[in-house]
Amino acid sequence: MDRFGADKFSYHFTPVFGSQVSRETQVVARGFSMDWLDLYDSADFRQCDPIPDEVMRAGHTISWEEALDRAEHTPEVERFIAALREYGIANGFGVPLYGPDNRDAYAAFGFPAEVTPTEEQIVALTMVARTAHDRVCQLVTIEEGEISLSQRELEVLRLIAHGKSKPVIAQLLEISADTVGTYVKRLYAKLGVSDRVGATVKALKLKLITV
Repeated sequence: MDRFGADKFSYHFTPVFGSQVSRETQVVARGFSMDWLDLYDSADFRQCDPIPDEVMRAGHTISWEEALDRAEHTPEVERFIAALREYGIANGFGVPLYGPDNRDAYAAFGFPAEVTPTEEQIVALTMVARTAHDRVCQLVTIEEGEISLSQRELEVLRLIAHGKSKPVIAQLLEISADTVGTYVKRLYAKLGVSDRVGATVKALKLKLITV
């Protein structure tokens, strides 16, 4: 993501026939400040953030500003926009993602205020998002009941989902880094994934963890 100029990313995997504002939508976010993520949650901005649904209605990649221009500016939406401006999160674009069996999603890429993404960067990141979503759709075909994790595996999985490195996980759980590596390999095998993002997305979709 960084090599394409983006410093923020979010991925919203919706329930079948669901809306982006649904509380059942699974969200993975990286690069946003913890203060913003806490505010987004505490202020219940998911219920009034118009950008994801406007991007999905557009049916193609559009900027956040264009999505906001298309939205109905209710008092709740105006409050959300004011918070975006305050936190400097106005520069980015959204990508609608469509999968088999109505497994749709929304991806967003944010940029520093002084950066204007080029057409090449937008196309490249759009393709990255589509490829990743195709992979996620393949991963979520396993039913929830088919995966059983131990308490320690769940602890490691939660820390992975929060972006913790192996050394940090080892320190937090008071185990060796090699032991953490063993748990990670076991988790990847059980979840049928090959990396942290895949593990996080699949665990969220199967409701094994929350973040």
